[in-house]
Order: sequence, then structure tokens, then C-alpha cells
Amino acid sequence: MQNTHRYKITKNSPDLWIDKFPWKKLSGHKYSRGRVVVYGGKKELVGATILSSLAALKIGAGSVKIVCTKNTIHTYSVKFPSVLKAEINNIDELKKFLKEEKITSILIGPGAGLSKKIKEITKLILEKVKYVVLDADALICFKNDLKLLYSLLDKNKIITPHIAEFHKIFPQIKKNITNIEKVKEARKLINSNIVLKGANTVILSYDKRIVVNHHSSPELAVIGSGDVLSGFLVSMIGEKKMNPFLAGCAAVWLHGDIAKKYGKGLISEDIIKGIPAALERLNDGNFVK
Repeated sequence: MQNTHRYKITKNSPDLWIDKFPWKKLSGHKYSRGRVVVYGGKKELVGATILSSLAALKIGAGSVKIVCTKNTIHTYSVKFPSVLKAEINNIDELKKFLKEEKITSILIGPGAGLSKKIKEITKLILEKVKYVVLDADALICFKNDLKLLYSLLDKNKIITPHIAEFHKIFPQIKKNITNIEKVKEARKLINSNIVLKGANTVILSYDKRIVVNHHSSPELAVIGSGDVLSGFLVSMIGEKKMNPFLAGCAAVWLHGDIAKKYGKGLISEDIIKGIPAALERLNDGNFVK
């Protein structure tokens, strides 16, 4: 679709993205399914990283590697043997890793913590990796240097703030307007893609398409839910996969589909457990209404 001054606003539906969905193929192998990297969280926040990584692997990534430190690698190894780990303890080691590693997409934010170090790490990742998902702390760490954040975002990046995080990185945008108007205002500041999470999540493309998701459940308002969503998203984007905008639409829709099917009492681990059945429903066209 051509970039225009007028926004096209659509309701989220598999019809928008199903033909681009990265289904596994018989001819494929684990690395053709995508090499996903998740930047690991602080020692006390490793649960967020584990949720994101498990969601990415379960939804379809062939390989998931957690970047961790000497303080967290044992925890990840014990808790999560099915993903790869890379022990990286300083910025020079990270530079070497990003230069040598074959990376389809990378996620940073869940459990990352707020520090100057995280800001430096996020900046480096945004500069060196084409497809990046930014969530939570990887956004808020720029709150005192927003122009830098805005300059680092492009059409291959996607940010996934909830409403409080959104207003921290876009403090100039009024709070008393609709979420659709908010993402329109944000698009004036960044040339990138946004998933503004909420009861009716709004997905914005860099080329001014807007999709509103009504396929959801109030049960998703639970700790860790956003970490799972970001894991879905990072698994779907890449050079031979979905673009960030369509991946955002698909990830949000599937996230909601699982929650609607599960019903009351949902926790984040239940979303991950619901992935296989949700993919079967999507493949069969038998969606939860």
C-alpha cells in the first residue's frame, strides 16, 4: 500500500494477514524457521525473558537464543533447556556477538531493567539488527533522551507499549484523546510501527495503516501477558517471514484468540499452552468468535 496522508483504519481479522503467516513447511529446517534472539532480563526478572522465549519457540521460531550473563545463565539453563544461551557480560562482547551471529529478529525489553547500560545496549541493537521488537524497559530507558529513540526507529522496528509506557515515550501527546488519535500523533514523531496495547489494541504501520483489534479478552490483563505477546511478535517477523505491522496484527489476534477460548482464570503460562490449539483453529478457519 502506498504511503498517503490519509489513514486506512481496519478491524483486525485473519483475512488481513493469513496469506503471509509463517507456517512451518515440510521443506524447512530449524534455521529456515528463523533465528530469534531474546535479550535476557535481570536476575530477579528472568521470568519475563523465559515467557517471551518460550512463546517465540512455541509459536513457530526454529531457534531461540537468550543473551544472558554469568549471573543468569545457570537459571536459564536449568529452567529452559530447549533454548540456546549466549553468555555476554559487557558491551564489547555484545558487539562481537551481533557482528558474528546470524539473527532473523531480536527482542529486548521484558525484564531488562532500567539503567544507562540497557539504553546503550538497546541503541546498539537498534543500530546493528534489522528486525527488532522493543518492549517495556527498552522503551522507558530512553525517557530522558526521546529524540535518540525516535531517530533509531524505522520501518523494520516495532514498539509494543501499554498506555502508561506510551505516554512516557510520547509525553507531548494528549491523554484525553482516543488511542487511534494517539498513534496518529506518534507517527508524526517516528517512522515506525506501533502496537499500543489495551482492551482494543491498536496496531499502526509506518506507512499509515491502522488496525484495531476487538478479538480479545479482559483475562489478558495479567502479569506476563505482554511478555508472551512480544515473544509471538519477534517469532513472526523477518526477511522471509512477516513484516512488523502484519506480524503485530497476527500476534495480537492470536493472543486474544487463546484468551477467549480459555475463559476465566487465565495466567500467562496458559496463553503459551494454548498456542497449538490456536494454530490448529487458524489453519482450519475455525476461529473463536
